[in-house]
Amino acid sequence: MSLGLRRFAAATAGALAVALTLGSTTPALAQTGSIDPSTLGLEDLEAIMEAAGSVPLGSTTGLIGSVGSADFPLDGEGSYNPLPNKPRPVQENITESEFLKVERTSGEYEYWLVTSAAMKREVILEVVPSRVKDQGPAPVLYMLDGVDAPEYNSGWNHQAKIHDRVRDDNVHVVMPTGAYASYYADWNEADPVTGYNKWETFLTQELPGIVEQGLAAKGLETNGKSAIGGISMGGQAAMHLAATYPEIYQGVMSFSGYYSTMDQLGYQTIRGTIETRGGDVENLWGPHGSADWKRHDTISHAEDLKNTAVYFSAGNNVAGEQDFANYMKNGQLDFMSMILGQLLEMGVLEGSKQFENALDRAGVDHRVDYAETGFHNWPNFLKNFANGWDYIKPALYGGVAEPGTGTPGDSGSVGSAGSSGSLSSSGS
Repeated sequence: MSLGLRRFAAATAGALAVALTLGSTTPALAQTGSIDPSTLGLEDLEAIMEAAGSVPLGSTTGLIGSVGSADFPLDGEGSYNPLPNKPRPVQENITESEFLKVERTSGEYEYWLVTSAAMKREVILEVVPSRVKDQGPAPVLYMLDGVDAPEYNSGWNHQAKIHDRVRDDNVHVVMPTGAYASYYADWNEADPVTGYNKWETFLTQELPGIVEQGLAAKGLETNGKSAIGGISMGGQAAMHLAATYPEIYQGVMSFSGYYSTMDQLGYQTIRGTIETRGGDVENLWGPHGSADWKRHDTISHAEDLKNTAVYFSAGNNVAGEQDFANYMKNGQLDFMSMILGQLLEMGVLEGSKQFENALDRAGVDHRVDYAETGFHNWPNFLKNFANGWDYIKPALYGGVAEPGTGTPGDSGSVGSAGSSGSLSSSGS
């Protein structure tokens, strides 16, 4: 590799280690000199990814931590990623939380129009009712999307095709949509861009009754049990909700989530996600370090998951064939997005190992899978879906999650008190 390319690699690795926390590649692009990534060959790209991947994750977190509570600037050119749609407006006349109608259907997906009294707005639910007709009432599986959380076509539909993944299981699948960059949280203040968010209240206090109501209109029932899952932002929220409301969720599965809101990596990621989309992070839970920020720091109260079937997974900093395919745009590799995906998943991997250790210390049974390859993208999120679903499923039908259930993943780990259980040397 030439001297110029080595400098490009070093600048890319260092700048994108910071970009990891920002949700934007622009600061990195500003520091990578004049080399055009489109002119690089495969060996050059691999060398640069190796340079980026060689940044120890502890040093990435340390780099951020060394800045203390200082915030990275987010006002560079191109650092704004607008929301895909505006949040639905507040309607002061909405005072009930209820199922209104099935607004439309698309294949096996139904789109329910419901209302939330907490948010004083309408919400679209993407629903796949159980197609198993001879096994009685079914549990509910709530699945949360990533940062864009589009209405009418969630990632769990167009990316995961979840209707096929649970086709033979007696389960109702419900995907709340339109929670743009919200972290599925109750925000302290309304935000001019992200809207009036009381998602935690909606999900835990209103949605179960709404789902019962909507299913009853179709002659269907639930068995009174439920689980929650998600990817990235949604995975982080799912783990928090499962820990906070064990009386609602018997199981949880998270794919490439991050479980600390108090360390600098967790904070800067949340801040970058919200502020690069035009929101104000202090409208979320106030100044960083407040009681609400601490309440959402799942890693610090991992013991609250003790009676829950817990599954989570993470990728790695090594590219697989699916990663290259995922970042191809119009026949060309979207190089900067790929490196950002690499570094995001490196953060996820570090955070997942820390969370695994916290669960072990708390004596919480769980399963974690660390993939040998995979960046922060849907192909990586989904490679262990079957493992997660198989692990938590028994808890939804009157049983408990048994260690080792499900198909072994790339590197499976079952942990409990006194067992860190990591079988991998191997990242909202």
